[in-house]
Amino acid sequence: MEKLNLSKRVEIAIDGDPERVIRFNHEDVHLRARLFEFSRLAAQKEKEIQAKAAEIEALSGEDENGLPSQAAPTVALMVEYADFFMGQVDEVFGAGTAKKVFADGFDFESATIFLQYVMEKLSGTSTQKIEQRLTKKSSKKAME
Repeated sequence: MEKLNLSKRVEIAIDGDPERVIRFNHEDVHLRARLFEFSRLAAQKEKEIQAKAAEIEALSGEDENGLPSQAAPTVALMVEYADFFMGQVDEVFGAGTAKKVFADGFDFESATIFLQYVMEKLSGTSTQKIEQRLTKKSSKKAME
């Protein structure tokens, strides 16, 4: 029996942990569409976060516990962004992905590294496809 292998899946073991494996097809147009939507929503969220950050910057003094009045809203804003980001990772890659990527927490550096890795995979595929198409066009012209 012949086999037809159509899988173009990338598998990433986060921190080498076999329980934290992320799988995706870097050529999937639906994945690219979900990433585009994530990017669009992230741009909107960034504007929202910047506006809230400006409001927080304007606060001065201390709260009733003697802590800087900026402390609680700053922490809440970081948590809001983390929740947004993790929710979007699950939207793009499937439920439970954020938990695999970030274990039981979230940090901005890991989020950046993860997204850069994914985008490199997608970019490499796009570049390869463009080169293949350009090569095919010039091969046809050379043969004529």
